[in-house]
Amino acid sequence: MRDERQVTVMEKRSMGAALCVITLLAFMPIPVAAQDAPIGWEMGLVYEGGASEDNPFTLDESETTIRFWIRNDNLAGDIEIALEYDTSSDGAINGEESVTVGSGANDTFTIQLTGIDVWNIAAGITYDFDIDGELTSWNGAPVVAPISSQSADGDLIIPQLHRWDVDINDIGHPVNAGTEFNLHVDITNVGNTADSISTFSLEDDCPVLTVDDGPLDDVKGELTQPGIVNEVTLVFDASSTHPTRMCEIEITVRSAGVVNGGLGDSMNKAEIDVEIEARPVGSQQDNDDASVDDDDGPQNQEEVTSDNFLIFPTLVTPMAILWAALVRAREE
Repeated sequence: MRDERQVTVMEKRSMGAALCVITLLAFMPIPVAAQDAPIGWEMGLVYEGGASEDNPFTLDESETTIRFWIRNDNLAGDIEIALEYDTSSDGAINGEESVTVGSGANDTFTIQLTGIDVWNIAAGITYDFDIDGELTSWNGAPVVAPISSQSADGDLIIPQLHRWDVDINDIGHPVNAGTEFNLHVDITNVGNTADSISTFSLEDDCPVLTVDDGPLDDVKGELTQPGIVNEVTLVFDASSTHPTRMCEIEITVRSAGVVNGGLGDSMNKAEIDVEIEARPVGSQQDNDDASVDDDDGPQNQEEVTSDNFLIFPTLVTPMAILWAALVRAREE
């Protein structure tokens, strides 16, 4: 009787241990290889504005954002995807290292491309980029085998960018009223594609300062390659009646490429201050010219002085003849 009780106790203990093992196994994650294999998943790039995979993504000046999608085709069980990024450009791609997509869902994610100096790269240059994804878990369990991977790739293109640099050389000294002075201007195409100047404006805030803008008109419409400088010299005329004043001169040019719908700066300008000094009172040429018809004084003092000295030779000759005649009469 005692032996039967010992057997019963041992059987109960064995059954308890078995139940514990079964319970533990129930809560342990089962590798995907031991489960039904996931139906599948896909990934691709998001194209906007009617674009397709035949159209490269246009790089922006500072940061370019590209979207991609991942679709989980399983009706049950989330999937976790590890992601890696690569590009043939000198830029960097920033994005999530791992994402989770719910069953039957199609989620969208973004990457950012930075560090590409589009202004200093010729327009039309293209690069490629890749997004690689690998399935690492399904329904909370790690994937052992087989490895499931997907990739999405595309092209990047440098856009046409338009910009002009206007540089006015400082003359470095005041200008006297009643004189002309030159301003040397360098107009450089600092965009990444050929461009021309559609219009320009030349303004100043001095009332009696005039300029011939013909040299600016000569370069308007001229197709200029990137990095090429158009050198222009403008001749200003400060009237003799110009007061002492600091004059602000402003030159503005507008890009033909931007006017026609291109990217870049719609206009670029430069300013410079030029000091005009009034002429001293009494030294104006107008006052000198006004004395031409004045009987009270000579127009040119140098000419008058010379004329006064010419009177003496005309008097010496008759006086000499008279003196010789008197001497001869006394001798007789």
